[in-house]
Amino acid sequence: MSAIPLDDAPVAGSASAVEAWHSAWADTMHFVGDPFATLAEANANDDSFAMGSLFCASYRLLGGVPPDDPAVQLDMERAAARASSPRDRVHLEAVTSLRDGEVIEAALRWDDIAADTVDFAAVRLAHDAYLHVGEVDHRVASGERARDQFSGRGAASFVAGQHAFSMEEAGHYDEAEQLGWQGLEADPLDLWALHALAHVYESTDDQEAAISLLEGRAPTWTAQEGLAVHVHWHHALRLIAGGFTDEALALFDRLVPDAGTPFRISDLSSLLWRLELVGVDVGDRWQLVADRYAPRPERHTVGFLDLHMAFAFTRVPDHPEAASFFNGVAPSHADDPSENGITFREVVVPLVEAIRRSPSEPTAAVELLDSVADRTHRIGGSIAQRDVLAITRAALAQDEQDTT
Repeated sequence: MSAIPLDDAPVAGSASAVEAWHSAWADTMHFVGDPFATLAEANANDDSFAMGSLFCASYRLLGGVPPDDPAVQLDMERAAARASSPRDRVHLEAVTSLRDGEVIEAALRWDDIAADTVDFAAVRLAHDAYLHVGEVDHRVASGERARDQFSGRGAASFVAGQHAFSMEEAGHYDEAEQLGWQGLEADPLDLWALHALAHVYESTDDQEAAISLLEGRAPTWTAQEGLAVHVHWHHALRLIAGGFTDEALALFDRLVPDAGTPFRISDLSSLLWRLELVGVDVGDRWQLVADRYAPRPERHTVGFLDLHMAFAFTRVPDHPEAASFFNGVAPSHADDPSENGITFREVVVPLVEAIRRSPSEPTAAVELLDSVADRTHRIGGSIAQRDVLAITRAALAQDEQDTT
């Protein structure tokens, strides 16, 4: 993508490093290419360039990579050694909070940066960090300020599409729809704006609008590989809602080759679980999902990912990694005082246990789900994604009723 700067915030580094920085953000916002690869040479060789390493550390951590992973450690070491400008240093503070499991603190730090300067990286990273922990109110306020800051600037459409998603999650569907179309019409490749609209139509159960949006623009978004699997997931939800479960299952099969990252695998896991809840026989497909999760290092780092791993290993309890996964959830953050550690103890552990017990102990599973119902947002993801828990509870309660 064209390396047009999204703001005027200064970037310390060589001309080639600055070019790589802007190219990485253009690709990120259009969900194409590999921003990590785009930044790799400058991160490795430019001792004056800290922001690229901070970008990579942030998105590795938000993607579930463990804080002690060598790639994250290298990113942080480079950033700490090179952070010479005021911008470098304040971003380093935010990423350090994120690494330490203090996600809301990190988001608030990015918000503080964005309040003082027109800094698109700070605006976007705050948005993504708030999504990571299901924080809506701060995300809405952050988006509103960004809209004012970026009015008339090149990134205004991205800010509108981003804010559309925040407003949808807050239940302001009309304004979210308006903002989503504003972003998408300004830039037809703004997939986050399209994604926000998909959420609006999912939340309002507008089947006609959802299908028109997703199928009508499929030639564009299906080539945006960074988010395409997730948008296919949205399409699958609408297929299930319309009773086209065979088509949804066939879509699962088409997505398998592209689902290599933990969040994409989680889309597959969510889709299979939902199909089973409406009575579809998914055959041996759970084995494939469990096998995809098995070698991934992104385990017990993000509550959302652990929940979806639990779906897979519950369905394949004899998988070589199933016992290791389930036995590792509670100890993983037993002594962790961070926000993320508390979320694991208070929310993730009971959720995973509920899913594990759901096939044989539906009453116990329902009780566990009810015990955390008021705080499941803390695992992150969207309302539409977390709705799988409500659907699961309803199915379990029905099973209880049918057997009594």
